[in-house]
Amino acid sequence: MSFFETNVLQFLGVEIRGIDCSKPLNFQESCLLLDNFHQYHLLIIKEQQLTEEKLIQISQLFGEPVPSLLPSYRLEKFPVITKHTNAKDTNKSPIGAMAPEDVYHSDSYFSANPSKATLLYSLKSPAYGGETCFANMCFAYETLDESIKHFIADKKAIYKNAYINQPPVAHPLVRVHSVTQKKALFANIHRALGIDALEKNEALSLLEELYEHAINPRFIYKHKWQDGDLLIWNNPVTMHCATHINDSQERLLYRILTKGDLPVV
Repeated sequence: MSFFETNVLQFLGVEIRGIDCSKPLNFQESCLLLDNFHQYHLLIIKEQQLTEEKLIQISQLFGEPVPSLLPSYRLEKFPVITKHTNAKDTNKSPIGAMAPEDVYHSDSYFSANPSKATLLYSLKSPAYGGETCFANMCFAYETLDESIKHFIADKKAIYKNAYINQPPVAHPLVRVHSVTQKKALFANIHRALGIDALEKNEALSLLEELYEHAINPRFIYKHKWQDGDLLIWNNPVTMHCATHINDSQERLLYRILTKGDLPVV
């Protein structure tokens, strides 16, 4: 029998201790992770020691792992794992992906079917800086004015496609959680081209308003990384961003995305 501890955080997420993800998960542990993933959107699993194979096995609990859109930083033997780091080689060239600082987003929102889950596993954590912030997009939706909820209920945002020479992609501004049926705001502003049925300036202004509402500090959890942290989050109902990391500090994370299963309508 497993002896695990859970600590539900104030804004979103739950911290879990007592699970060793390097070993096969039993039924109780698998149910715990999935139930908390759906209810709290963000799992913070502490003190892990994972090989690449084990990280991939864990990701399969949350969907089908898919290769990243950044082929340059995929691990050669494990193409579904992407290296995320601020470290550079001897020529001062990046050796891993670096997310734009202070830019909240949902992973792969500019593709036809955004990822269901994102996993980040810390192999090397900085002493300071380089945190990851998360916004609860269910709370963001729930706290909108009723008039705005009504106005955006059937609206779709249009984004420039991640793939060159491919048509733009459209996503509902309001998404329904596939398990809990809770509604979540889905309002990314970068790569945004507009909103269907709205004039461009009006559309971009509305997207900016929704985005600023969503990243209000009352919806935010900031994670300070420690070695062995494994974070798994429900991508369509959250946004996240990276904070600044000083060049004197090094951060190394492995990332896996799983195939989206929410309908794109």
